[in-house]
Amino acid sequence: MTQETRVYKVSPASAAALEGSLRDGLPFAEWRTAPHARFALKADGIVVTCYTSGKLVVQGADLTTFADRFLGDLAQAKAKGAKPGDPELTFDVVTVGSDEAGKGDYFGPLVVAAVRAAPEDAAWLAELGVTDSKALSDERSKRLAGLIEERLDFEVIRLGPEDYNARHASCGNVNILLGAMHAEALAALLARNADVGQAVVDRFGEERHVVTPLRARVERLPKIIQVPRAERHPAVAAASVIARAAFLDGLAACSDAAGTDLHKGAGEPTDIAARRVFAIGGRDLLAKVAKMHFKNTQRVVDTG
Repeated sequence: MTQETRVYKVSPASAAALEGSLRDGLPFAEWRTAPHARFALKADGIVVTCYTSGKLVVQGADLTTFADRFLGDLAQAKAKGAKPGDPELTFDVVTVGSDEAGKGDYFGPLVVAAVRAAPEDAAWLAELGVTDSKALSDERSKRLAGLIEERLDFEVIRLGPEDYNARHASCGNVNILLGAMHAEALAALLARNADVGQAVVDRFGEERHVVTPLRARVERLPKIIQVPRAERHPAVAAASVIARAAFLDGLAACSDAAGTDLHKGAGEPTDIAARRVFAIGGRDLLAKVAKMHFKNTQRVVDTG
């Protein structure tokens, strides 16, 4: 039977009530200790860990039956970041997850990160609070990235603005660039880890953009899953955090090169920073720190 992991958020009151229900309803459970856990137990092939942070991690088979019996309203909760109709993402085999950062940012590099994680890493990642980096502050993303990199195998592929501009001018499609970068990161981890059972990719375009260049690099592929909002899978969430931290480092380097503070995104604050860069070094300097096909370039050049 398929093993899976589900993560919930519980209040202190709900955690206390759940502990009481489990003690009454599972008299033969094996109660355990775990770092930073309010309680932990194993019963009927299911492992439950409730952390003092409010994270509740449930792992095992037939979790729906368990959730319906003990978790009440929590059983109706969707996986974090999922929307109705999104496919379920299981974590019962060693998984490589990949995600990108910088695609929608005018300044800074385009980054893809991939992370190898095993099912037993799910509870640790949940305890850390690893989630889609868009839900985290910059500083927290950096701190979490360091912790993940110490424990899990990972690969980061960076494409700085100058290289990005040259390659985009050649192919004219950012999704082709992204697909090649995902393939490179995934292939590196697959070469180092023969135990990978699946690769989960945050879908950004047609599946062939990743699969075709990956097949050119890897002789035997694991199961490849490309879905939107894939950050709900712990391995992809970890990759999201590492990619974001690498992007932030690249953005800081671009700020140093430009001689002025640069901004994330592509809105009005970015235009203001771009005008400063253009005033300092013209289009040549702008091309060293920005993705030139963005509409920001034309707005800045026209009013520069």
